[in-house]
Amino acid sequence: MAETEVKSNSCADDLEKHVMKVFEEATKDCEDKVLKEIFDSIGDYGDLNKYAISVFNSMANDKFIEVARELFKPRSESTAVLPDVAIYTVVIWACISAGKIMAAHKVYHHMIANGVAPTSCTYIILINTLATNSSSDVNFVGYAKKYFLEMLDKGMTPISSSYMAVFKAIARQEPVEKAREFLEQIQTKGFSPKLDVPHFDVAYMEEAMNALKMSDLLINATTDNKLQKLYREWSTTRKPLRDEFPKMYKALKADGNDDQAMELYRRAWDTNIIPEVVLHTGVIEDCLKAGNTECALKAYRTMLATGVAPNSYTYTVLIKGLTADPHFVEDAKKCLLEMMDKGMRPNAATYTAVIEGFARQEDKEAEEEGKQFVEVMMGKGLEPNVKAMMEVLKGRPKGVIRRVISIVLSKLKG
Repeated sequence: MAETEVKSNSCADDLEKHVMKVFEEATKDCEDKVLKEIFDSIGDYGDLNKYAISVFNSMANDKFIEVARELFKPRSESTAVLPDVAIYTVVIWACISAGKIMAAHKVYHHMIANGVAPTSCTYIILINTLATNSSSDVNFVGYAKKYFLEMLDKGMTPISSSYMAVFKAIARQEPVEKAREFLEQIQTKGFSPKLDVPHFDVAYMEEAMNALKMSDLLINATTDNKLQKLYREWSTTRKPLRDEFPKMYKALKADGNDDQAMELYRRAWDTNIIPEVVLHTGVIEDCLKAGNTECALKAYRTMLATGVAPNSYTYTVLIKGLTADPHFVEDAKKCLLEMMDKGMRPNAATYTAVIEGFARQEDKEAEEEGKQFVEVMMGKGLEPNVKAMMEVLKGRPKGVIRRVISIVLSKLKG
């Protein structure tokens, strides 16, 4: 019994030494200072195992739990030592986490050259990373497609996020014919994504691709560096868009704009892509929150220049934001009238904000402009609701409230 235990321990020691050699091979060409510090801190198998556990936990948090378990499955029941593929994949993960995608790809090639077969986890990490960063290297989309097809050839099933990442990379970098070709290839190999991924339907593909390309187009539609940065952040970061979409939908419904709300929902459902109006409106809101009214107005003009139609919520956000700056009250008035000319009805908070913008100037000329604005607004079929306006004006200085109501009543009496 004791002899068997000694042999078992000896076998485990040999495997651990082997694994450390694999780790050294995988990291030998690392030139990045940050990565070198991480790799140099791993002096023995115990350190490597701890690092591997931290990577496993990160993968599990990213919903890769099943493929992560497959990757880190021990060589055998008797020796809980990490397999070679797990070591290479951990190094690939480390490179990607440090933003070194080319280095990660190089490690993958080392892995293949040394006869180590990738698991589903290895492929998924590479595919998602290469596809997501395809704009930084024209070759990345090709590699992402190649590895996706390799997975299918080996009987592995890519997850939906990998399919979506590759699809979006093709949409941004290649013509629609390439997307159709890719769809035919994966269909031939028996791949069908989950039912909640409508991009698989060719009928929606071209519209979805055009929407994705628009995200890149609008970044180049302005020369304002701050605005370009905002567009890039909104285009590449999913969470703000996911948060903005329900906010816009609920606001449209609350104001009685059911048709616009359903159109927003339909477009998102049909293409599985959040409509561009959401992105533009989010950028406008960010500009206004930062106190940069000029930037918000530029964002609105960029929106129009790229052919994206604002909805009632976009106008509400923009108009109320413009009126907060006395230098842009005239712009707010123009936007509100433009909104009405497009058949959209502003809510009480929106038209009150414009009238208040004139009233706050405490100037007879501005007050007359306010009265003319109310007259034009009424001529377009919208009569101000004084009761609703009083609700909006709660908490304002009494002088401002008095001037706002005076402007409105002068026209209502007439």
